[in-house]
Amino acid sequence: MIFFSLSFCYIPLHAHNFCEEAFYNFPDSISQITGSQETKHPTAKESFKRNFSYMGIPFITAGLIVKERNTDFRTLRNRFKPAFHHRYDDYTQYVPLAATWGMKLAGVQSRSSWKELAVSNVFSAALMAGFVNSLKYTTRETRPDNTSNNSFPSGHTATAFMCATILHKEYGMKSPWYSIGGYTLAGITGVTRQLNNRHWIGDILVGAGIGMISTDLGYFFSDLIFRRDNADTWKTNTAYDRYDTPSFLSFNMGIASGPSALRTAEIYDSEGGSPLGMRLKVGTATVVSVEGAYFFNAFIGAGGRLKVATLPVIADIPAENMRNFDMDSDLKEGAPVNLFLLDGLESDHLGMFDVDLGLYFSYPFSRHFQIGSKLLVGRRINANFKLNSICRINPQIFDRGIVSEEVYNQFYKEDIDYYMNQDGISRDELLNSSFVDDDFLNIRKSATYKIGTGVSFTYRYKEDAALRLYCDYDFASPRLTYDLKNSWTDEEGNRNAHSYTKRTPMHNLTFGASIAFMF
Repeated sequence: MIFFSLSFCYIPLHAHNFCEEAFYNFPDSISQITGSQETKHPTAKESFKRNFSYMGIPFITAGLIVKERNTDFRTLRNRFKPAFHHRYDDYTQYVPLAATWGMKLAGVQSRSSWKELAVSNVFSAALMAGFVNSLKYTTRETRPDNTSNNSFPSGHTATAFMCATILHKEYGMKSPWYSIGGYTLAGITGVTRQLNNRHWIGDILVGAGIGMISTDLGYFFSDLIFRRDNADTWKTNTAYDRYDTPSFLSFNMGIASGPSALRTAEIYDSEGGSPLGMRLKVGTATVVSVEGAYFFNAFIGAGGRLKVATLPVIADIPAENMRNFDMDSDLKEGAPVNLFLLDGLESDHLGMFDVDLGLYFSYPFSRHFQIGSKLLVGRRINANFKLNSICRINPQIFDRGIVSEEVYNQFYKEDIDYYMNQDGISRDELLNSSFVDDDFLNIRKSATYKIGTGVSFTYRYKEDAALRLYCDYDFASPRLTYDLKNSWTDEEGNRNAHSYTKRTPMHNLTFGASIAFMF
């Protein structure tokens, strides 16, 4: 399953990026300034400003916000890839760090000397482990697979993003592909932790943020210890102007609204029978996405977006329809009344995965502020989901003015005796009981084409980093198929399904914020 890679597979890569020219002009050790030149050591404030990128904070914030929807995103995992189990995340978390030290051993010039690299890495690992374990054993959150109570945050993901950020700081200025490779592996590690059912999505996002922040602080403390001179470190990224190309990669999070209800197929309990009259009311969706575009100049570019949304769905059925609906085909078999009365359908979440490509537009008001837009086309995949029925025993079956003893014995007695004996309950207790049928109504997985557009407002606070507010509009019209199973199981345990299909227009308006890597 690829969906939850939206959250971080292509995160902002160059939060710490520095000028390549500065890198090559200085040796791989602390500079010794001689002669009449006076060594100028940076203050702690200056060192912190250079080293701390703030890029981990949005991940932690997003993780804390999305924790309320942890179970919804896990449900999507269970529907798309329930049997996923691979252990490569135990190894991918360390690959960026191994690559850093491997290139250093091979003589590839890096940001730091050997001592600086060792000290910054030790500080980063110690801080990361301290943050992660302090939270794990104070929050004691249960893992999705119920194996232990140390789910929050994800230690594997924190380690992976710490290692990726070390690789980025040491070699990202030589080529952005080092950073892309490191953070992609870190993202894969985080995604695999959720696919393996070991972590919630909130655990992973917070873990990613902790890994990045710990590395920023580790390099900050290392620079203080070794008193790296202003001339012996990276330049602050201010050398950019209004008409620089605004190419970007961003991590986005937002909420989406849509129509008050989705059009649904007309569903009947039998051919020519009573209608269900169901309307699918929708709530506010939680949306996470990764988006990127390469700009040919300051105004136009091409790119794409990967997006996952979980949309709460509530089935609304008129009371009269529920009373008349033949729940288990009793009326069809000749019974005077239903054994069960429909009380409603349980709410669920519709999962949507979008893949889009298209044109991106930008207009710079200044070097810090830009407005943007886009025109996208793509595909939307809707996950299959179920609406479970909630029923109760019809009290009319005990009314001898409606149902005679002979008819009761013919249609109802065997089932009533079974329920009462199985649970050891009285008739009154049985009448007050609810029954859930988790195989009553299934909406099949579907795919359709879609279009989208949007507008964004960007604040570029560094040459390579920006904050963004956006509003996106997307339209899709999937053909949804509803499989109704309102019949008793046969001797082989199967139930007949009646299928109904209808094209369902979906208008989605998303408001959100993002953190973007600019290049």
